[in-house]
Amino acid sequence: MKKILLTALIFITASPYNACMAQVISADSFKMLVKNQICTDLKKYNLENAEVNIGNIPVSQLSLPDGKVSVEVISNSNGTAPKEYKKINILVNGANVRTLYVQAEIKAFKNAAVAKEMIQRDSAITLKSVEFKQVDVLKYLNSALSEEDVSNGLIAKKVFYPGEIISKKFTASRPDVLKNAIVAVHFKTESNLNIVVEGIALNQGSIGDVIQVKNRRMNKTYTGTVVGENKVEIQI
Repeated sequence: MKKILLTALIFITASPYNACMAQVISADSFKMLVKNQICTDLKKYNLENAEVNIGNIPVSQLSLPDGKVSVEVISNSNGTAPKEYKKINILVNGANVRTLYVQAEIKAFKNAAVAKEMIQRDSAITLKSVEFKQVDVLKYLNSALSEEDVSNGLIAKKVFYPGEIISKKFTASRPDVLKNAIVAVHFKTESNLNIVVEGIALNQGSIGDVIQVKNRRMNKTYTGTVVGENKVEIQI
């Protein structure tokens, strides 16, 4: 069951309008309208729950023209700032009749991937290296990782420290060969003779990429083409 708590500190700037005042709404009713709209705007992110803190407004009621009242919430930061002034357009029958500025503090909770251990740059992000916790993902609304995302195979493009939320922005699709991975190096001749040795990938790469591999036993470095997962081919 979703939990929504709201508080707002609201400073009012009135825009002039020529209309006959036909209804009055209380400050609490106005705050409820803002609350409901913020919650509606957050629904698309499939959150577990949200907390929005709102303070008191400096008036006890608002006088508005007769008609259906709704609000439009406009953020300066695409809704990702935990605390900011939001522009609130008050609409009556769809027409803007007044504008207020609201300071809102928001937390948005969702089960997301958090690093369980240090994840080095260019290393694989696996289900063993992360845990899924309900955390505040307001800054990561479009980039928090799900279990499905991790299962699809990703690598880190920065170092993630234990407890850090993993953002898609700093990940990439996992290549077929990771740097420092043990790979099967296939030496192929024109007569299709195939000799396979074990090597260490000195670069990462996907199928078709040319990377360097090292044969530790012979202490030699070769250049080959990635032909599969942890598989490199070298023509001799």
